[in-house]
Amino acid sequence: MKKLLVLSFTLLMALILVSCGDKQIKIGVVLPDAAEERWARQDGEFLKAELDKLGKGYEYDILFSGADESKELQNVEALIARGAKVIIITTHGSGAAAVDAAAAAGVKIIAHDRMSKSDENVADFYTTFNSWNVGKAQGQHLVEMAIANGASATNKVDLAIFAGRTADWPNATYFFGGAMEAIQPKLDHFNIITPNAAAVNGLALYTEATFNEAARTALQAAMSTVDTDWNPEEAANKASAVVASLTGNKSNQDVYVLAPNDDTSAAIRIEFAKMENEYRNYYTTGQDASNVALASLMGDPVKGNGTQTMTVFKDTSKLSADSVKIAKNIVDGVAGLTGLQSGPSIDGAETAYTAIDVLLASDKQKTYNLIFKTGYKNKNDAIFDNIDFSEWE
Repeated sequence: MKKLLVLSFTLLMALILVSCGDKQIKIGVVLPDAAEERWARQDGEFLKAELDKLGKGYEYDILFSGADESKELQNVEALIARGAKVIIITTHGSGAAAVDAAAAAGVKIIAHDRMSKSDENVADFYTTFNSWNVGKAQGQHLVEMAIANGASATNKVDLAIFAGRTADWPNATYFFGGAMEAIQPKLDHFNIITPNAAAVNGLALYTEATFNEAARTALQAAMSTVDTDWNPEEAANKASAVVASLTGNKSNQDVYVLAPNDDTSAAIRIEFAKMENEYRNYYTTGQDASNVALASLMGDPVKGNGTQTMTVFKDTSKLSADSVKIAKNIVDGVAGLTGLQSGPSIDGAETAYTAIDVLLASDKQKTYNLIFKTGYKNKNDAIFDNIDFSEWE
């Protein structure tokens, strides 16, 4: 009878844990902010879909940190307490506290798209798009457009340069470094109108292969005054200050804007559009293929919040699949990068690279084929109501 009572109590406690959402898991996921489209509607949904495919034996939970690093740590600790063997995490900041907590518990960390590290520990694995090549594609777009429009050393054009969150290492620095590799050889074609002009003009030519601590220091110094914190409001504030500093009528000139991602790109161009005599043509970059960016690329400047001429499409469904594949490998007890394309380790973390695509306003067919035809995004979403897709179907 006593054994039966003990067994019944154990079963009861197990049921209580499940009913409270505290069931035992194998895989944990921590994402920055459910309010951001990237994490809620893209990576969050893609990770869930991939994890659901794994089935029994790979129980999981996905938590959001609300862009709060203390909440992020609490989420990691909660997942560890529930038995997670591996945690996929996209940190809001450096992820130092989170990675230290996981290391102390012997739990593997997969840094999803952003590195997680502290002074003592680093993520075990890092899934990423080649951030240097993302930035390089952005810089190359601006250089190609400027040259096509007649820019030269004797016919300079205005260039505004903004950066992501400097603390988002290595992503933001690599994005910026790649862009500078493309722009630096043609710097004499540009008049930099942002407050980092002196720092940018003083940069040596850095490549991914020659990148070192000196390059990191120099690039981050050039980023610091135009750091948008990946935040549209901060990007708008920075852009507003630049617009206020401009003099003269710009209506017969073009401007080229290095914007770090789609959300900040939209915020920046909205501020430039407030100029009394705005630029004749506006060329700008982005990444992530957000709905607003796609609306603009497909020809709707209204719901697209103005003109965006390129974005780097990083298919986060593929990135999510890579992160989940590593997690499955860990649970299965095999080498984490088994079955994945690996690249040079970053900060000591074993790294898997996911391919990128460049989308241009001048090639709407490519955007349609990669984004809408594949079902990555739904063309019937209200934000695309003003676009007639029949031409590309």
